[in-house]
Amino acid sequence: MTSRLRRPFTASTSDDEVDDNNIIPLDEQEQEALIEELKKANDRENAFFILVFTCLCGLTASLIAIRIWFGNGSGVDILAVSSLAMTGFTVRIPVGPEAQELLSPLETWVPILNPILIAIITIGAYFTNRHWDHDYLLYLPLLVWVATTVGRKAMASVDLGELEKLKYKYKGA
Repeated sequence: MTSRLRRPFTASTSDDEVDDNNIIPLDEQEQEALIEELKKANDRENAFFILVFTCLCGLTASLIAIRIWFGNGSGVDILAVSSLAMTGFTVRIPVGPEAQELLSPLETWVPILNPILIAIITIGAYFTNRHWDHDYLLYLPLLVWVATTVGRKAMASVDLGELEKLKYKYKGA
């Protein structure tokens, strides 16, 4: 029976000081298992956030579409629904440097054209007066786009491919 020597945790006194005695080395199989576990956890979290952002786009588009359905909408409302559909599409585009090489022309141009459409909608919402008040529902595409863009940047910042480069050779006994 094999047992691993357990060392007690000691906090280091400074960030620059690394004590090699407290590092427990992992063999190649343990490294692979840890990297796979981290990749699976990252994929689960990304799938959850993609679902949340897609539902957010759909819910917001439904609110504006209801207004169009009952005849209270305008051309700016139709543009808002189109922008939310584009944002929902953009959420599903893969993130990361290796995914950017495999994009179709639609996946390349929609994220570029959507902010332009959102600027038109925001300007239109500002100058559209309904009942002596601004129409704040038309600002939702801008808010949803900002939230999804920040979320996509956060998802892209996690690069687990770098872990493959950090593996070290350690043969377990």
